Amino acid sequence: MNQKFIVKFEQGTLEQVYKIAEADITDGVNGVFQLIDDDFTKSVSQRFDEMRQSFIGAYKRHEY
Repeated sequence: MNQKFIVKFEQGTLEQVYKIAEADITDGVNGVFQLIDDDFTKSVSQRFDEMRQSFIGAYKRHEY
């Protein structure tokens, strides 16, 4: 899509999307899988935790 690889992570109602230009990756799709290593997936998981905490905080400030 538009000469980009799109990598999407979902966890419950949250999602993270990363768009990577094909020109920045060698070896095509295999290069994308090499980019998504353990350190990267750990940071994605931590970011989900931060996103969830931010949402919970906002929800509590404006309880419905």
